[in-house]
Amino acid sequence: MKLPTTLLLCLLLSPSLFAQKDTLRFNANISAISTVGTSKDQSFWLTHNRWGMFDDASANGLALFSTSYGLNKTKLFSIGGGIDLVARASSNSSAYIQQGYIEAKFGFIHFETGRKQSTYGITFGDLSSGSLAISNNSVPIPRIVLSVPDFYDVPFTKGYLEFRGHFAHGWLDNDRYVKDAFFHDKSFHIQAGGDIGINVYWGLTHIAIWGGNSPVDGKLSSSLSDFLRVMIAKEGPDGSPANEVNALGFHTGVWDWGVKAKIGKSSLHLYYQHLFTDGSGQSYKNKLDGLWGLGIKDPLPTRAVTEVLYEFLYTMHQSGPGLSDPHGTQPGFLDGPNNGYRYGGRDNYYNNGMYRSGHSYLGMSLGTPFFMTQKQLDKFDPNINTYSSVYFVSNRNIAHHFAVKGEVTNNLNYKFFASYVRYFGTYTGLNMGQLWGSLDPDLNQEDYFFNPAQKQWYFMLETSWTIKNIKNITFHSTLAVDKGQLFNNAGIMVGLSWNINR
Repeated sequence: MKLPTTLLLCLLLSPSLFAQKDTLRFNANISAISTVGTSKDQSFWLTHNRWGMFDDASANGLALFSTSYGLNKTKLFSIGGGIDLVARASSNSSAYIQQGYIEAKFGFIHFETGRKQSTYGITFGDLSSGSLAISNNSVPIPRIVLSVPDFYDVPFTKGYLEFRGHFAHGWLDNDRYVKDAFFHDKSFHIQAGGDIGINVYWGLTHIAIWGGNSPVDGKLSSSLSDFLRVMIAKEGPDGSPANEVNALGFHTGVWDWGVKAKIGKSSLHLYYQHLFTDGSGQSYKNKLDGLWGLGIKDPLPTRAVTEVLYEFLYTMHQSGPGLSDPHGTQPGFLDGPNNGYRYGGRDNYYNNGMYRSGHSYLGMSLGTPFFMTQKQLDKFDPNINTYSSVYFVSNRNIAHHFAVKGEVTNNLNYKFFASYVRYFGTYTGLNMGQLWGSLDPDLNQEDYFFNPAQKQWYFMLETSWTIKNIKNITFHSTLAVDKGQLFNNAGIMVGLSWNINR
């Protein structure tokens, strides 16, 4: 994996950060982890939402060395950094830098450069199936980031109004359909309520993939003026391939809505992430597509259950089955323009006709893992015709995700997932690749693999055990089971980690 030269220089400088006298914020971890399953393909929750470290096509043997020097939050100015090294033995063996970054803060403003694990969009921590914007499903993208990472008081509001946000520029890899593209992302959230026991928040995360080298159109627009167009999702200049009408580049956005409340000793978090890819979705013409969640911390007076979560993912509407834009003369079997549908439909989340690797990085979805990629479908049958050349072959899905975690004893913790997904494919697939597809009376849609929907369960039980008198060594074990019309296998993950905190 190629990093920009400036970032490599930053990584080479980062060991000097650990030579400082103040070692209170120093952390180091050495882990050894292995996975194995009843088939060579690994179970879903053994490889997803694990920062892209595990190969899903075979058993894994993985060694991870991690070290970091954290920021001092009590000082006006502080500097830190970290590096994680991964060595993996699998059918796609690899050794690489999982994280490598330096960071600094001045007051409430933070700066970082390199590859650092970060998620964007507000969900319910590690029990969530993953943010629709940027989750923990893939290897971090190398970026330069300026941010206010924590909610900070808006002046003169006495703490009743807070804000946070970030602005970033990154570099994607060359193992994509459009090579060496740029990655732009930013967010802004505002929260009201202060410490009265209930908080309401709203925000937006905007992501764009732009520039790069296309195998069809050559070098794509990547000037400073083009970057300014990308920032505000404005159409490209004259001569930009396929971008004169629509926004320059490939855009994904997520509106965040949520309520957090204290009820006795319990905390409740209700949230909704609204996914969109264009103006129709941004203005909610894709109805209620998105991720709904309800999480509760400390729901019971016992530590046996410390957190519980239910999430509902619905992405079926996509602004309707109509065409996104007019396409000249329509077939004779149509009664009216777009057959009565509103233009601006078929949003095709995470997919783009020009940036065909879509909302992914190094083979993994950057957002929810419940959107199925061509790579995943190939594990079931590589000969299935999806009538599409894009990366995600099923983004019209309905999913239910239940998660719970707690403590069996003071030294033994657990986490349990049960996820049920119905994969309906894409509008393009349902139309069998034809422009008018589902409206053509000569098509037999039952020939489409995802009609009717493919149903699938994913289960996981994960435990971590710390020996009573050796608290810096932790044993990990995970059992994962896939059951359904696509995948039927089971797998285990076992590991040992040694942690040093000073």
